[in-house]
Amino acid sequence: MKRFLWLGLVLCVYLICSGCGETFRPIIIPNPPVFPNPKAAHTVVSMNDNGSVVNGSAMVVDVSGDTNTSIADVGLAPVHAVQQTGSQVLVVNQAGTGIACTPTPCAPSLTKLSFNSVLISGSTTVSLPLNSAPNFVATTESTQAYVSLPGYTPPSVGIVNTNSNTLTNTIPVGTNPVAIAETPNSQKLYVANQGSGTVSGFNTVDRSARTITGGTFTSPVWLIARSDSQRLYVLDGTTGVISTIDTTSTAGPDAVIDSGVTAPGAAYMLYDGNLNRLYVPGGGQLTIVDVSQSTPAVLGGGPIPIPAVPVSMRSAADPCSSTAVQAVTVSAVTALPDGSRAYVGAYYKDANGNICPQVTVIDAASNTIKSVTAVPGFPDATVVGSPYYVPACVATRFRFMMASAGDSSRAYLSSCDGGNVNIVDTSVDSYIGNLPAPVGSRSPITGAQNPPQNPVFLIAGP
Repeated sequence: MKRFLWLGLVLCVYLICSGCGETFRPIIIPNPPVFPNPKAAHTVVSMNDNGSVVNGSAMVVDVSGDTNTSIADVGLAPVHAVQQTGSQVLVVNQAGTGIACTPTPCAPSLTKLSFNSVLISGSTTVSLPLNSAPNFVATTESTQAYVSLPGYTPPSVGIVNTNSNTLTNTIPVGTNPVAIAETPNSQKLYVANQGSGTVSGFNTVDRSARTITGGTFTSPVWLIARSDSQRLYVLDGTTGVISTIDTTSTAGPDAVIDSGVTAPGAAYMLYDGNLNRLYVPGGGQLTIVDVSQSTPAVLGGGPIPIPAVPVSMRSAADPCSSTAVQAVTVSAVTALPDGSRAYVGAYYKDANGNICPQVTVIDAASNTIKSVTAVPGFPDATVVGSPYYVPACVATRFRFMMASAGDSSRAYLSSCDGGNVNIVDTSVDSYIGNLPAPVGSRSPITGAQNPPQNPVFLIAGP
């Protein structure tokens, strides 16, 4: 009997120990790193205007080799573009009646570019209504896109099915729609109507209107939806006010909950989803706004003034090296996908009529200036009567644009005046060269002059 009791005791102790071992075994919860967005891993794409009679182009820059790997025609007068999928980019072309071309009339269009790695493998044209003057395209969907049509009667947003390549419907909006934002969950759509000083909101499922309450706008020019689809940020081009709209309600209304941040002189904003902040270039400064909380807050102790790069940092071959620096205009910004830095594009016009660009590096941890690099200057292309005059550079909304490589190895600054895309090596934060926009060679009119092309928009590509 005692033998069985001892065996039972040993078995009980064993069960208790083994159970304790399972209970207190350490558990490691993995904390995976944040990787760059694969949609922008290989290229940046420059949209180039080629005058009033020759098609524009898309130029693909391979970030691993700093080379122009592919060129394709887009429509006449490209103005804006968006990456729709990992292998597709949409380009809005603003051509209208009254432009000499074959066939006539020249209809505005949406060009759908297909990619195979770093090469454009094909393009498809989606016709848009005559005189509709499209100026913006946006989407978070794989088969549908939205195009602003300020010249349409009434002003509208066009809905394009990118599978069938057709305009399927239009939604009336306010006067002069200039920007569109769709929430990342693809449920809500918002339109900035610069002419009427309003923001239009819609549900994408049934296109029913959404009411916006609690605030007014003077001249909205840019919209950004936060990555969680719970906030919309509206930039007013006249006042510089950045309004925050609560978009959490399914049925609405959407309420303006904050209008306390301003960025005078700003024309657009960049949203950094990794750090949940806005970078807003404008005037002579960069405003960095933390949007991770309900109420936005300006970081860095306030807007960061951007100083002009010293003339001593420019090479002797740079036309800007022989004149005094002037106050800069801050016009472009990009953020590296790794979250470490932002790059600010700025320029001034010197006494000899040259445009003198530069790129300033912002440390994203401290929100302070880390360094500055000079970009070689070139003649001002907006002076009427000048031999360097380029009408496209006068009309473009984006005289300078910036984009980052998906692996954070490069930052790019496109320049309409310079007709090129400048390259900054982020390992040393220095300018290392540029790629000229392609020369026009595919005129739709026999014998027409093919002028040099000029970048008017730049995005991170597939």
